[in-house]
Amino acid sequence: MSLPEHDLGPEFVPRRLDKLVAECTPLSAVKIRDAIIGGRLRLTTRAGSVREAPRISDLVFGQDVVTLDGQALARREREFVGIWNKPKSVTCTARDPQGKQDLSRWLKEMPPGSFAVGRLDRATTGLMLFTTDGDLANGVLQPDHHASKEYWLWLNDCLAEGDEKAFTDGVRLGSGVLARASAAVITHKSVDYTELLLTLEQGMNRQIRRMCRALNYRLLHLHRRSIGPLGLDELAIGSWRSLYDHELDTLWGAIGQREGVTTRQIAALRREAERRRREGVPYERLESWLAGDVALRR
Repeated sequence: MSLPEHDLGPEFVPRRLDKLVAECTPLSAVKIRDAIIGGRLRLTTRAGSVREAPRISDLVFGQDVVTLDGQALARREREFVGIWNKPKSVTCTARDPQGKQDLSRWLKEMPPGSFAVGRLDRATTGLMLFTTDGDLANGVLQPDHHASKEYWLWLNDCLAEGDEKAFTDGVRLGSGVLARASAAVITHKSVDYTELLLTLEQGMNRQIRRMCRALNYRLLHLHRRSIGPLGLDELAIGSWRSLYDHELDTLWGAIGQREGVTTRQIAALRREAERRRREGVPYERLESWLAGDVALRR
């Protein structure tokens, strides 16, 4: 049998079917799931075997061909990456079920398939990344990739000299987890308030708000100033723009380049292969790929 065109290329790192569809189409996660469950996708392997009803968790390899409604999927030639200055009172979801202001207005302006890299709570303002590149998003969000984030805090308290060290020494949250800032600098204070810059490399949910609550500080406003080397500069509140090429290169450099992200992806695949073998259901195709390709990247 002849294979369809548009395989994914020899340098493609295997990934789950749903992740691949997200990289090749503008479909939301819910619509991708519905398309897979609804039998609209077909997976043809390099050997020519065909899966008419592939599963969400199936791995797709570089010379496989995936079709959606009969059309072969191809990866984008160029990914979109942009920054946005988030206003207050916006929920960081594509569609808010309660009808609150969400990201839909801005996503409509961006290239199809764009999504937010992480999120900020409704009350927080500042820099957010949007992209169509799942690998970049993974690199920014993983704590071990060291994409630090800087925040400006306005506290309704007058911190004494040295009080900011509580943030870098670490704050034990209600769950028992130790939350810590990598840097804390008081930039201005009066008898009524303090302005503080915090740098985080952890990525806990509502981390700064929870730290302030644990320290009995009243946080009046929280604003993200930067992610890695990227800052907002003069970007107006509620506005977005694409990254310049040199900014994108700098961002990739901050998270270990594509090679660093690829190395981590391969390490995760190796762990999956080892788990499957321990459980007595070895994934021979994945093991073969690891044996043939990982050696080139060690």
